[in-house]
Amino acid sequence: MCSGEKLSVSTTSTTSTTYTKMTHDPKKRHDRVMLAAGALFCVIVGLGIGLIIGFLVDTSSSDSKPARPDKRAEFKRMVSASNIRETLRELTRKPHVAGTPADLETAEALKKKWLANGIDDVYLVPYKVLLQWPPDDENEANRAQIVDPDGTVVFQTALKSDDLGEEDLMQDGIPAPYTAYSATGNVTGDLVYVNYCTQEDIQNLTTNLLPDIDLTNKTFLCRHGGVGRSTKVLNAQNAGAAALLIYSDPEQYTVDTSLGLQYPDGPFMPPTAVQRGSIFTGVGDPLTPGYPSTEWGYRLNEEEAGLPKIPVHPINYGDAANLLRRMTGPQPPEEWRGTLEGVDYQVGPGFRGEDAGRSIRVVVNSYSEQRWAYNVIGFIHGEIEPDRYVIIGNHRDAWGLGAVDPTSGTACIIEISRVLGDMKKNGWRPRRSIVFGSWGAEEFGMIGSVEWTEEYYHLLSSRAVAYLNLDIAVAGNWVFRPSASPHISPVMREAMENVLEPNPSYPGETVFDSFLDKTNISLDVIEESYIIPKIGAGSDYYGFLYGVGVPCLSGFYYFDQEKYPVSFYSLYHTQYETFRLMDEFVDPGFVSHRVVSELFGDMLLNLAESEVIPVNVTHYMNRLLAYYSNGLNVTTYRTQIVDHGISLDGLHKSLVEFYYTTEHFQNKIVPSVDRNDPLAVRALNDKIMMLERAFLDRNGLPGQPNERHTIFATAKSQNVPYDTTFPGIADAIESIDEANPDAGWKEVEKQISILTYIIHGASSILKAGGNWTEVMHGNEI
Repeated sequence: MCSGEKLSVSTTSTTSTTYTKMTHDPKKRHDRVMLAAGALFCVIVGLGIGLIIGFLVDTSSSDSKPARPDKRAEFKRMVSASNIRETLRELTRKPHVAGTPADLETAEALKKKWLANGIDDVYLVPYKVLLQWPPDDENEANRAQIVDPDGTVVFQTALKSDDLGEEDLMQDGIPAPYTAYSATGNVTGDLVYVNYCTQEDIQNLTTNLLPDIDLTNKTFLCRHGGVGRSTKVLNAQNAGAAALLIYSDPEQYTVDTSLGLQYPDGPFMPPTAVQRGSIFTGVGDPLTPGYPSTEWGYRLNEEEAGLPKIPVHPINYGDAANLLRRMTGPQPPEEWRGTLEGVDYQVGPGFRGEDAGRSIRVVVNSYSEQRWAYNVIGFIHGEIEPDRYVIIGNHRDAWGLGAVDPTSGTACIIEISRVLGDMKKNGWRPRRSIVFGSWGAEEFGMIGSVEWTEEYYHLLSSRAVAYLNLDIAVAGNWVFRPSASPHISPVMREAMENVLEPNPSYPGETVFDSFLDKTNISLDVIEESYIIPKIGAGSDYYGFLYGVGVPCLSGFYYFDQEKYPVSFYSLYHTQYETFRLMDEFVDPGFVSHRVVSELFGDMLLNLAESEVIPVNVTHYMNRLLAYYSNGLNVTTYRTQIVDHGISLDGLHKSLVEFYYTTEHFQNKIVPSVDRNDPLAVRALNDKIMMLERAFLDRNGLPGQPNERHTIFATAKSQNVPYDTTFPGIADAIESIDEANPDAGWKEVEKQISILTYIIHGASSILKAGGNWTEVMHGNEI
């Protein structure tokens, strides 16, 4: 998967015009008593107001009392790399796949640990969800085979992963290679190589490479990359494939030995490694879309849940090479060729030489069950605003030992909880409540976090300030990769400026300095709103940002991708994510873990303690303008819209209104708020909290009723470039049926109208007094 001035005191540091762009109550019910005596009535009213104000805010913010101390420097001094190392060692002793007894054990152990660290309250929150696992009986194991016409097996892919002689990898509980939510079946036919299995790849096959071959009922073989694994499955299904095999090509997942060695001698992928993962195209429990999978919840049948319809099986690249070397057919273009030794990547169909006439058989016997997945939720209750929540979390489940994903993040969150617990034991308590979340079954589709945000949607939409996602903490030790919702990105930047780089190029280099240098970002050239890339959609921030409208921050340490040109980290989702991998190769000394903990602690305290929530809403405005001015043009959507006589005037006016509203809010309203007036501060913070929510459409996007974020949701069409323009408009254009184009363009016009309304509504959130009712006006920025 991201200024030294305190944003809690002043927003000056967030309104700079330097720019960059990246190519990423207790609650009381008061009886209303009718009193005859006016004097007594006044006394009671006065007392009531005093009680309300005393509850809402800290009276220490008045001139007569000192401001709350900034605890971030103290926090950073208390973080211990050795503690994180020992925690990771303990957490990776056993595999902890979702839905297994080991997963519940880790949840209960984490609850106990958090309470011991000083967290006020900790709860286990279970959801009964549909999960899938490979068969326990090796005789029934998932596999791919080359078979003779009589069924004799000539070759078979590995039934389980090689333990490479490591004791940690010899224990039960590490799943055999599989993809979660695959259809089961036994399919025999011809094999076809389809590169990344993108729509373009399949079109290339049918048009150029195999124009006379019907791909129906063929088994596809593709490599990771290009699109996500669930999209590969969808594309294969739509092309008529009977089954799909997926492997990790060394071109994307390993390097020359002069640069680094393969595991167990280094951090790179050996030929025995298999990447596991979910292939469900949705998020959350497949049987309860849009609603929590509580015990009493209504559930779809599995046939209604949109699960994959073909058997899908992952294999290692050693086995993939064995299949590809035998294949016949035309040579593919150069960009289809990986770096498997002795392989020319012929596309098939079928085999050549002595293997001519033989077929590929794919057997998938995985089993699905509804089982309990457990979230662990902890609270440090706020001293002044206990009903405002700053949430930090990561998922707990892994595809095995998970030393990188997700347990490096879990170890850091445990250390953060220890330091905050020690501070609390010494008399500190945050202004706002801090909530810790350990999510279950993320690897199956962000299930635990999505179900929780669905169940507590109304509460979170009215009380959540921000969500900090710490999935993977460390996948390398070269540079920190941040991401954030636009308007809250100054919190990330400030933390990066406050924390020293663990492997500095010069004394005093900060994480932010290192990030700018290693990503070639110039503050003189690139717009400030783009320094911190926008948040993605592939981790537990999904439910918060896209479901509830809670702004999010995320980030992790990464390797030098120019020096080591691999896709993500090499051993992603494989059985080889061991403690030894992290301790010896990825982060020796755990200094990157320490720095990640310091960064997230800084952001957490900034958001929990600042009197005014530290944001810069103009960053959001700049993103919208870029989507409108650049995105619509780059994709040619603007030309198409205008050519069909559809007006963009209303959308333009809403953007002009948002421009002036955000500028006025950031530069006039925020600095002038009376910080001695608790209700004024509360009202200002409520506006800030509601901004992200304003961009959600309660009716969802076209063809995606559960995708509600009108700005940052992922478009359904694979033809829409990522992070370029508004997804609703783009999908409406891409979905136009040539047989009935008029209806399609009416939908485009509708989506433009909806977006205009949404942006106008966002402006109304930030306006003062009653002028939020004013009609949009103005044409120029």
